[in-house]
Amino acid sequence: MCAGSAPRQHYGQEHPQQYRQEYRRCLERELRRGRPGPCSDPAFGQWLRQRLRREPALLGALQEDGPALLARGLRGCPDPVPALRGLACAFRLLELAATNLYLCPWRREFRTVQTFSGAYVHLLRPALPEADLMQSFSQLGYKQHDRHRLTISQLPPAPNLVAAACGFFACQLECEILVEVVQRLRPRQLRPEELLEARRVAGDADACVEMLQQLGMERRVDADCSDDVDLYLETPASPEDTGGEDAASPALWKDPGSPWDMPGRGWDHCGDGKCGQEQLPSTGNPELNTSSSHLLPEQELGRAEDLPLTIPQEAPALPCYQLHSCLRPGALPSYCCSTCQQLHTGACAAGQLCQSRHRGQELRGERQQRLWLQRTAVDMLLADTAGPWA
Repeated sequence: MCAGSAPRQHYGQEHPQQYRQEYRRCLERELRRGRPGPCSDPAFGQWLRQRLRREPALLGALQEDGPALLARGLRGCPDPVPALRGLACAFRLLELAATNLYLCPWRREFRTVQTFSGAYVHLLRPALPEADLMQSFSQLGYKQHDRHRLTISQLPPAPNLVAAACGFFACQLECEILVEVVQRLRPRQLRPEELLEARRVAGDADACVEMLQQLGMERRVDADCSDDVDLYLETPASPEDTGGEDAASPALWKDPGSPWDMPGRGWDHCGDGKCGQEQLPSTGNPELNTSSSHLLPEQELGRAEDLPLTIPQEAPALPCYQLHSCLRPGALPSYCCSTCQQLHTGACAAGQLCQSRHRGQELRGERQQRLWLQRTAVDMLLADTAGPWA
């Protein structure tokens, strides 16, 4: 297949090995033209991209750990696009390492990778965990020689190197496809885990976009029709947004999943709702001084005797939230389970189980996530300090 010509239709319809064979032909054609290196045939690249767009499972067939590499590389990234571009660059470097060994196995400089080099430190390490980098280089025959070097003691067979290079090339194309999906859904912010799940379930890239669009519409409808009032959402930006009235500040201690509303239970009130910010008499306007606090003790006692005796009821305790073990220092929660009273990250398996079985809410936006994190930190601190007095 010459550069720019249409790929033969029988390739890739039966077995992934056919993709690898065509990839090898592309490498050898470029070598004969004096351009050794990764695949640069635009026709083959476009053809494989179209197959990946329609069949995302092809990625796992060409690179067995490809989907897992993408998932771990995107974990904890608030915006998938920069991370996907960094991953694409990292996979391009891994493809280059594989093709160098396949095309020029006699060159000694290709048998050692310096882990303190600029490419390794600034392009590979920020994109993939160190364990994944070691695993990827081990496919090419590299082993850790010391803290600063990976070396090859025995070169893998040529078909293994071609298969690895083709797999890294497919990972790079999949990153570009996912970037396209995210950009088509702008300005919506996608979490990496929901992007990858939709891509896996929907299959075709266009169907993936439609699924995520539908999911976004359903979430907006659910938010509009929900009986719960989420006081952690951003307040209106201007008085015009509330019809000219002053916008109330978000109540940090309100539990949106609580079945009761408890006024007067904030940080500036006691349990009975009376010993917080007490109304003080105005010295400038005596007519406003109608509080019973101006009665003499005898008058207070007389008024108390006239009132029926009532036994104060203990108000229900506010929920005390905890941080799940998935929340490492510096991480932000993305889900709040009102049943378990725990905060979870988006990639937490326990949190995903809570979303399917329990009552809770997704925490959207950094402001909302940080407010919940602060509230839970105070809950845990109060629980620790109040233990001996309970």
